[in-house]
Amino acid sequence: MIMKTVRAGVVALLCVCLNVCGALICPDGGMCEDGSTCCQTPSGGYGCCPLPNAECCSDHLHCCYQGTLCDLVHSKCVNKTHILDWVEKVATKQQAVICPDQESECPDDTTCCQMPDGSWGCCAMKNAVCCEDKRHCCPQGTKCDLEHSRCVSATYGPSPLWRKFAARHRKPSERTAVVPPTDSSDIRDVICPDKISTCPDDTTCCELEAGSYGCCPMTKAVCCSDHLHCCPEATTCDLVHSMCVSANGVMVKMATKIPATSLKQKEKLVPCNETVACASGTTCCKTQEGTWACCPLPKAVCCEDHAHCCPQDTVCNLAASTCDDPADLSVSVPWMVKVPTFPIASPNQKCDETSSCPDGSTCCRLSSGKWACCPLPQAVCCADQEHCCPQSYKCDLTHKTCVRSGLPSMPWFRKQSALKQSDDHTPVDRHMCDDKTSCPKDDTCCFMNNLGKWGCCPLPKVRHANITAVCCKDGDHCCPSGYTCNEKKTSCTKAYHEIPWYTKQEARVVKGSEVVFGDEDEKCDSTTSCASGSACCKLPTGQWGCCPLVKAVCCEDHEHCCPQGYTCNLEFGTCVKPSGSHSVPLTRLQTHTDTRSEEEVLCDASTRCLKTQSCCRLSDSTWACCPYKEAVCCEDMKHCCPVGYKCDPEVQGCTKASTSMWWENSL
Repeated sequence: MIMKTVRAGVVALLCVCLNVCGALICPDGGMCEDGSTCCQTPSGGYGCCPLPNAECCSDHLHCCYQGTLCDLVHSKCVNKTHILDWVEKVATKQQAVICPDQESECPDDTTCCQMPDGSWGCCAMKNAVCCEDKRHCCPQGTKCDLEHSRCVSATYGPSPLWRKFAARHRKPSERTAVVPPTDSSDIRDVICPDKISTCPDDTTCCELEAGSYGCCPMTKAVCCSDHLHCCPEATTCDLVHSMCVSANGVMVKMATKIPATSLKQKEKLVPCNETVACASGTTCCKTQEGTWACCPLPKAVCCEDHAHCCPQDTVCNLAASTCDDPADLSVSVPWMVKVPTFPIASPNQKCDETSSCPDGSTCCRLSSGKWACCPLPQAVCCADQEHCCPQSYKCDLTHKTCVRSGLPSMPWFRKQSALKQSDDHTPVDRHMCDDKTSCPKDDTCCFMNNLGKWGCCPLPKVRHANITAVCCKDGDHCCPSGYTCNEKKTSCTKAYHEIPWYTKQEARVVKGSEVVFGDEDEKCDSTTSCASGSACCKLPTGQWGCCPLVKAVCCEDHEHCCPQGYTCNLEFGTCVKPSGSHSVPLTRLQTHTDTRSEEEVLCDASTRCLKTQSCCRLSDSTWACCPYKEAVCCEDMKHCCPVGYKCDPEVQGCTKASTSMWWENSL
């Protein structure tokens, strides 16, 4: 009788101290009401099935009564004698106790206790006593008796020690006191091949019967050919027996797909490549690692530091960390930081560079040597080169079946024709001169007679009037529409107006394995490019060099270049503007592999001066170097003054207080 009283007292003590006698703790730390069952959700967490000892369905959304099975096709719970409606799971209670390290948490009404390795565990009772062995705990008001492995109370007597379970590691976003609301929680969602459907992270997109997409509640799943079920990775769908069969013969139940979520209209994607994309209204930009990121601006300018970007029609000012408006130098805005891309589910499996098969199928050779597609994942290609069998099966050529030890044979599958990979490698910002050669979309294709290949005239076309540039007969130059090539003066004339003619650039030849340059680069040929805002010019070696000027004039010595609208005066080493006597020093070409020196300062993404000089505007689109450090750039964009002086047009000099000095340095 005394023993019964002690046991009753222990039970009463535990229920009072725990306050969890009517609760069930799930593996992720969530709690379900007593009489419920913890069942895993599609996201990998746990929900509560409001039935005791329930059967958790493989769709991770429903559950069935004890002693019944989930009929996913008819949405019922069945056994030999009954057919019942299945039950939907409800969310667990996720209240938590924050542990002293601020990085671990335990379910509500439990106690944080340190583990032997220094991490934190949870004692399944409120205000518990943590034992010194750091493995066990006891109810409030008791003491740990480690020698006898019990909890001792002067009032209720001894009771067994409680073993702790591991605490949940808090997510970084949960470690701050206030978490601002955000719409980016679905950034990890998997984008399905139709580009309009999404599935939760750790699930797989599978096509449904109607052609839309559903989500298989497991990663890297095998989509079954009935378009209703799916199986775990490295298994085969056995539709006859509604099972998933692994290579070693282990059989598990098939899972039923759940509907995918449709992307909102505003969330249509901008693909960067075959695997990642950016949201609508953003721009794909390369990162420092060579991967892709998203600039949160439409048609943005990707900065050369590969970390920032600027609005359309502005220039990245790396020195000031701003975006400058070339039309108004006084206007600048802060630059933007790029954000991560979305993953895209790949719709096709590549057989080689020219052929591919749909996702969930296998590439097999035909007797002709061409590729075909077996409509099974990781299939076995039969020796007759016409048929195929499921993974782990063998082709029985005599009986024309697929066989496997211990399982009934099944008809073999006929292969289907492979898809042809698109051979159009031309980016949308280019147009074709012939079937293999292209120019930027605003340039004109001109044939270069001396080289026997196509070149690009850097003159924009008038799109609405279908007007293109004039290709000169010498094969090297071109003129704007409406002008005539004057080969004697190497100029373009229209009535009495004469301007220098333009040198063509070699066109880009498209190759199947060609690496596509970023939109921010100026392409010299299929393998060479210069930074945005610069021009490609040939070096004496025949290789390409980069002139740090927009649409520059390449000098005949193959070593220098001049701003647009100027001509090269090699005798005096200057660039001369035909309309006047104004001249600037020749600019030396840089090889496209040049890197920024520690002794240089960047004016913009493509122009630089020595650290002993200052960057000054030569026009709205070009820069020059003033020979003074921290100089004052004059408004005429021709002169500059030392620091501490100001430009004085009246005296054509630099003035400071009552003193003055003559302009001795032109840009």
